[in-house]
Amino acid sequence: MKANRSREWREAEWDYDQIQVNRLIPGSWGALTQEEFIRELKGIVRRCPQFYPAVLEFALYQASTKGGKASERMIEKGFRLLVELAAPKDLDEQVDAVVENLEGLWRYDISRSLLEFLADRRPLSAVCHDSLAHAAARLGDLKSAQHHIGEALRIEPVNKCFWSNKGLYHLMAGELEQAADALQRARRLKPDDPVIKGNLGIHAYLSKKGGTYFDYLLRPLDRKQIDRWADQEKWDQVDSLCADYNGCRVEAFAQSVLLGAAKQRSGLPRLLRVLRSFFDFVEGIDSSGLFLNEDMGRVDKYFKPIMHKFIFKYGDVDHETIEDVYNCLIAYYGFLADRGVVAPAEFREFRKSILGMKGEIIGKMERYNAIRHDPKVDDERKEALREELFERDHAWPHI
Repeated sequence: MKANRSREWREAEWDYDQIQVNRLIPGSWGALTQEEFIRELKGIVRRCPQFYPAVLEFALYQASTKGGKASERMIEKGFRLLVELAAPKDLDEQVDAVVENLEGLWRYDISRSLLEFLADRRPLSAVCHDSLAHAAARLGDLKSAQHHIGEALRIEPVNKCFWSNKGLYHLMAGELEQAADALQRARRLKPDDPVIKGNLGIHAYLSKKGGTYFDYLLRPLDRKQIDRWADQEKWDQVDSLCADYNGCRVEAFAQSVLLGAAKQRSGLPRLLRVLRSFFDFVEGIDSSGLFLNEDMGRVDKYFKPIMHKFIFKYGDVDHETIEDVYNCLIAYYGFLADRGVVAPAEFREFRKSILGMKGEIIGKMERYNAIRHDPKVDDERKEALREELFERDHAWPHI
């Protein structure tokens, strides 16, 4: 008897549906917290190890927060169960959902391995070939990427996304003539598609400047253009251009880590989550209106008030959180220094500066955590301690 026909499977399916509902729709006891949801998920996996929806969701959560070989093995186990037990009509959709989650975590190494496992057992759909092409490209295997995107186009020859992706892989290789041909085909199929327009814009830049897609990600900042639009109060254009530069820099950083050692790849989802959260926080309190995350000098200048506000706003910040912030900033700006986006000497000063504050920041975090929920300390005393610890930075919304 197949595992998905057993009593344990039916009970696991019922429990899984219930926690999904309770996560979204509060019952009499309120909605499940993330911690409670994960605990329930872990219980389902323990009671029915073959129930792959829970296995995969728990494993993907572990991969996003902790990484490590254990989560990778569990993802592989869940995927093998999916291939074995999923209804044929649902298989492609469920595979695509797993792959999309892994792509969101930048674990293209895992998605490639899973799709190759699937390819050994059945013909791949066009979408699976497209996903395998993207994983191969991200891992630097552009020959394999072109093979699989070619297979996707053989199955669906008028898919504008596939033609656009084919053009992107040529841009990654610096093959501008072939990229132009693929992107023009994509544009003829969907003239107003923003992704196709974006790839054509990258092609136009590289046609003038030379290089590959990865050179484009680290292209010199056009601060004059930003300043012109700011002077003209064209804030939508300013925001869009700043967001583009910020996204490109982080993408280049992620790509570099992905191509590094396996241990680095394992920690990449957490690294990116912390980095993006930190920069989103800084952008929210920055008073200049045009925050660029490569502006290391501004982060350095205001690092102490930034951390004061960070600890105050989020509360219960612990040692691990502080370590995560330090690790991601040093890794990110170190990468930009290696690539010449920021000056190496300035990066060394930045690292020395923030490391010099680390003991003080951790000490303030510990003292604040000690009084936050202490019922013996009244509100007036708590506010006095906040003013002492955060030097009144918590009282001002911006830097």
